Amino acid sequence: MKLFKDFDLLPSIQKSLDVQEFTTPTEIQEKSIPLLIEAGNIDFHGQAQTGTGKTLAFGIPLLQKIDPTRRMPQALIVAPTRELVLQICESLKKTAQFMDVVVEPIYGGVSIVNQIRMLKRGVHVVVGTPGRLRDHLSRKTLSLKNLNIFVLDEADIMLDMGFKEEIDDILDYAPQDRQIWLFSATVKSGITQIKKTHMKDPVSVRVSKTKVTTSNTEQFYCVVPMRYRLRALCRVIDTASEFYGIIFCQTKVLTGDIADRLTKLGYRVNCLHGDMDQNLRNKVIKKFKSRSCDIVVATDVAARGIDVADLTHVINYSIPEDQESYVHRIGRTGRAGKKGVAITFINSREAGRMRQLARRFKAEISKLDIPSVQDILRVRVDKARHYFDGVCNKELASQEVVASLRDVVASATKEQLVDGIIGMLSDKYLKGLDKEKEIPTVCPTERALQEGQKRELMLHVGFDDGIDKNHVLQYCLETDVINPDHIERVRVIKRRSFVILPSDSASKLVQALKGKKFLGRKIRVSLVSKENGRDGGGRKRFGGSRSRFGGNGGRRFGSGNGSSRRRANSWR
Repeated sequence: MKLFKDFDLLPSIQKSLDVQEFTTPTEIQEKSIPLLIEAGNIDFHGQAQTGTGKTLAFGIPLLQKIDPTRRMPQALIVAPTRELVLQICESLKKTAQFMDVVVEPIYGGVSIVNQIRMLKRGVHVVVGTPGRLRDHLSRKTLSLKNLNIFVLDEADIMLDMGFKEEIDDILDYAPQDRQIWLFSATVKSGITQIKKTHMKDPVSVRVSKTKVTTSNTEQFYCVVPMRYRLRALCRVIDTASEFYGIIFCQTKVLTGDIADRLTKLGYRVNCLHGDMDQNLRNKVIKKFKSRSCDIVVATDVAARGIDVADLTHVINYSIPEDQESYVHRIGRTGRAGKKGVAITFINSREAGRMRQLARRFKAEISKLDIPSVQDILRVRVDKARHYFDGVCNKELASQEVVASLRDVVASATKEQLVDGIIGMLSDKYLKGLDKEKEIPTVCPTERALQEGQKRELMLHVGFDDGIDKNHVLQYCLETDVINPDHIERVRVIKRRSFVILPSDSASKLVQALKGKKFLGRKIRVSLVSKENGRDGGGRKRFGGSRSRFGGNGGRRFGSGNGSSRRRANSWR
């Protein structure tokens, strides 16, 4: 096994690694650093997941190639989010602490005037988000004429977020002889296109799939219907010996809702999502890192800048839609040699998807039971015992202050004292527990689906196409073969929508929707079978087609008319 000291590093870089107690490189670092240092001009693609040490994999060779005497942008790092930009800057500054190298961030949501002033003073390495970087380049406040190294970090995520045009524009500003170092977790069509269009004979390095999921993270899944997940989440938090973690949600709305409800229940919580301004997001991350709050509820993109070595838990409030997102999420815990726990909430029909994840990444993902009422009781009694022991050993106030209380206690019998203490501890730690019930693993709707009383329709269109529940509801009701009372539930995700209704009505609705256009376009509608979550054509729902609905450059659906909303809002 190689050590950092085995590489041909500058003494100043080796010294900073020693100070940070970095001795052994990760796999991506071991494969990338010598290659990028020793080669001349090289275009490079490194494929590795979050948490594998990509920042130092490109950061060390990048700093090694900087000429401190030329205070001008020699390297540019482009990253998808503001948080990740700040994280990369922090890591590079620590690595360059004994070098006369200036590393500065460029991102939106803050004053561009201050950034212009900083660029005029001179900087060696610029780290930025695509939109703000393109803004500076168009204003001519940032020049790339002396650029040697162009790094695209989390390139696949940037493409998923729609930054392809910005990336192409920024690359056009760079010299033709610049090196491109591209890092991504996956190799989607967009990554291949960048390599073909902008890179010359790129050398590729890939972290083995067997090492994608860290051995320091125990992985579990928990079968719990959506309506009971907040209660299940609270039980997981309450029964953990220590909980310091991230709760991942699919949408911004759900993120805010879960954070609000947990706060009302007394947990120290903050949330992170894309609609928050940058100053607030920075404050949330700062509070989380300083342990002023124990829990952050976040969307995938918003959480990419959170790099905390000692997170104990990651909770997926629902299973991610793609397998790469799962790995990105659980990579937030089990870092820097610390142990971590990742728990994914699923419904009773999604166990197959967890088995797929386990097979693909050669990971052990075990089933975990929802903590029971007895589990919660044991935890709360332990807390009550700890509190009582502390009170008994606590130094009392002056005798004059407690004298009257001593008279109250002295007049009570032993039985009264015992009952009184139990009552006070019960009010503090056991309140409401007598009303707590066991959480079922199957909700009534799912049970009806399993028993064949209800069926689920799948529409091959989702909110990525600009549609919502109102659109789906209107589309179904316009057939006139069902009414709103028939519909049990409508669910819309990225590229699919689902409708649950009685079995006899489901069959009629499928027939009525055949050939019927959805907002002017043809879509496929099918029944989801009870086995393995497959649609009527035998296709697995997990990891289906990733293409947008229709063609036409990803054009989205319209917003519908007012009557559809009035009609939809009457349905519960």
